[in-house]
Amino acid sequence: MEDLIKNEIIKYVTEGKDNWFEEINDHYYDEPIIKFASADDPLFEEYKTIISSDHLTPAEAFEMTFGENSYRGGTVISVVLPINEKIRKSNGVQNKLPSKEWALLHSFGEDVFKKNFYNFFEDFLNQLAYKTVAPYGAEWFKAFNTDSGPSSNWSERHIAYAAGLGTFGLNDAFITEKGIAVRLASFVTELKLNPDARVSKSYTENCLFYNKGICGACIKRCPFNAISEKGHNKLICYKSCYGEESRKLAESYGGNPNAGAGCGLCQTKVPCEYRNPIKSINS
Repeated sequence: MEDLIKNEIIKYVTEGKDNWFEEINDHYYDEPIIKFASADDPLFEEYKTIISSDHLTPAEAFEMTFGENSYRGGTVISVVLPINEKIRKSNGVQNKLPSKEWALLHSFGEDVFKKNFYNFFEDFLNQLAYKTVAPYGAEWFKAFNTDSGPSSNWSERHIAYAAGLGTFGLNDAFITEKGIAVRLASFVTELKLNPDARVSKSYTENCLFYNKGICGACIKRCPFNAISEKGHNKLICYKSCYGEESRKLAESYGGNPNAGAGCGLCQTKVPCEYRNPIKSINS
């Protein structure tokens, strides 16, 4: 069943028309990486302390959708969507603002593609008689502001970490085997699959700065001084990437002004852009 799940997701991403970006005459995303975590993994409960008391466990997310006492165990399916090289390169030459390709990825490769992906895979498993929900696309999903910056009741990055797909970087983004220039998606299902192991020794293992004390390229790449050796200022980053000027830029590119243009400069033209840099220097 694990192979069936992975093959269905890979087929949708690599062959589906929703993943076609006319601007570059190519896909938004390359072939995905998929891993599984037990929905009862104790780490999900720890996230209520690590992230926020509002962050839902998979069991809570499932019952938010299917009703009280509906949860009987299951699996969290986490998906890494590597961003196409053409989009990455277009953003890598930028120094102050995101490229048109990157901004349109934000509008259509995320808002449109991921919504359709959620619906497709929910339907696929539901038709096999396994109740499934994509929390990030659910009606009850909410994002909110805290004193330290934006947060939500379902973090795709932390879900991916639980599934063993990578670790965090200095800029708070998620470094996978396909690098940091990725997007993430996840599903909670009552289907019980074999969980993948978390092999990283720390939650920042894949980051050159945290692991080796070198690099810091993302600091130099940030045009808003939101990243330093002390970490990532979410408030500055969010305002710069999704504020009024960013919304105007998205609209000028032909994107969704409500989505903003994003930025992604700290995810491109850096050693971790498309690979795990720790493995590269150790090989």
